[in-house]
Amino acid sequence: MTLSYATIAQELSRKDIIQIREVQALLISNPEKALAAATRMTTSQNEIFRLCGKYYIANYHYNRSDYKTAKQILIELLDTLESKSRLTSNKSYVDLKGMCLNKLFYLHKNLGEYSQALYFLDKYNDGNPTDRFEEQYGIARIALGDYAEGIAMLKHAAATSPHLRLGEGESKTMNDKLFADKYNMIGEAYQKYYLQSKKPILLDSADYYFNKAARLMLDHDFETAYTTALLYMRQAGNAEMRGQYRKALALYRKGKHGNNIEQNIRTVQQFDLGMANCFYHLKQYDSAITYSHRYIKNYAITRISKENLLVIYNILSKSYNAKKDNKEAYRYARKSLMLIDSIDVIKNKSLGFVHNYDLKKITAESEEIINQKTYFKLGLFGVLFILTITALGFYYYYREQKSKQRRFLEIIRKLKEKPLLPDDITNDEKEVKYTLDDDFITKTAMGLRKLEEKEAFLKPNFRLDFVAKKLNTNTTYLSQYFNQVMDKTFSEYTQELRIGHVLQKLDESPVFRNYTMQAIAEEVGYKDAATFVRVFKKQTGLSPSYYIEQLRK
Repeated sequence: MTLSYATIAQELSRKDIIQIREVQALLISNPEKALAAATRMTTSQNEIFRLCGKYYIANYHYNRSDYKTAKQILIELLDTLESKSRLTSNKSYVDLKGMCLNKLFYLHKNLGEYSQALYFLDKYNDGNPTDRFEEQYGIARIALGDYAEGIAMLKHAAATSPHLRLGEGESKTMNDKLFADKYNMIGEAYQKYYLQSKKPILLDSADYYFNKAARLMLDHDFETAYTTALLYMRQAGNAEMRGQYRKALALYRKGKHGNNIEQNIRTVQQFDLGMANCFYHLKQYDSAITYSHRYIKNYAITRISKENLLVIYNILSKSYNAKKDNKEAYRYARKSLMLIDSIDVIKNKSLGFVHNYDLKKITAESEEIINQKTYFKLGLFGVLFILTITALGFYYYYREQKSKQRRFLEIIRKLKEKPLLPDDITNDEKEVKYTLDDDFITKTAMGLRKLEEKEAFLKPNFRLDFVAKKLNTNTTYLSQYFNQVMDKTFSEYTQELRIGHVLQKLDESPVFRNYTMQAIAEEVGYKDAATFVRVFKKQTGLSPSYYIEQLRK
């Protein structure tokens, strides 16, 4: 992102300003040359110029997805600039501090760490320009599902940006790139809004902003091939959302061909994600799996983004399932559930912070920001304290510790081998004389499997009469089926399903382990914790608190 030096220019010579503009352009066209130039800047006797060099070194690492190094440099810079701004009224330091904060915000935003992004935004907010502050909170709102307000904030930030006027020594090309980034951001927000509301006009709005952004760049003949590739990618995304998968795939292929996107690994990820999704919907499962694994390989480098990684896991799970590879399908389904929990935790931690921003905007009291920061920290410490107390509360020492440990390990072994669900019993597996006809047995088995796949057993009303009605039979015949074919009562069958579901989810989700017994009970259809604990002990030989404690260890 191109940043203004209208204020910093007061402390820099014209030669310094020209060098800074060159570094900005080189970060896009020749990153290694930009790094060398930024490193030379750090040897300057001019302090603000020297600090700008460190900032652009951080930018270099940011663009390479080396977020650890970039963050370390940015935080050190922020601390330095924070101390300088207290010693002098010169706004040069304050402006550079805002630039560092902006990059740090996007770093955590890309990682999906909205709580951390907002924390830094709040901590250093006094040095953050109003338009940048509004843009960053707009991004956070969109990430948390408040699309209408978030988009409005992004539009207002763009319309009132101080960058509408060129800064000293700033090229029109780099300034237009800044606004192209803003318009693409708005277009992507409209796409996300469409996924929530399914209103076609939102995709039209997305197309408008994508084309507006591309025109700004193409008019300058700047990075033409790469700009064209990105436009094809975004048009393909809109085609996907409209269900036009063949058209989308053609656009993705057109965008990749000869446009040199391989230099930007995050762009490659977006193409791989889109093509994997298209191939899946076109039932070309092998290709969907190939592009999904390409995305995962690059995710190990970029760590961006958890939401997209979840889509990839979902595509893999469904593709493997279509290929009858149950082991891999199950593995990626489990990965999806675990990732959903981690994403929910991130967003839940951030949600209150954003709503409190509403309060700050209405009251216009700067003190509220400081108070909220304290409240946010205390809130996190409070959550950690409660979780710690809960964990200690679950712990209970048993005399038969070794026996229980063996049972626990046996359960874990079975979980790794296959889902803990009742097995199908066929006539070939068990020779029993049934009073029920074969056609009824087959239809009932198939009907029960469908209900299991839909997880209907998690509903509180999952009773014998409910299931009988779903299977178009009566309770007498259904009861006979369980007794004769499955060699168990309907109650035992339900208990096995529910406890099997709990065991799987406890194994997959650390967050689920922190639920109260009542919450876990309600999750699987029991009205009270006592019933759930009794059934859990009956099925496993262990108390749920003991089992959870062993998982934590």
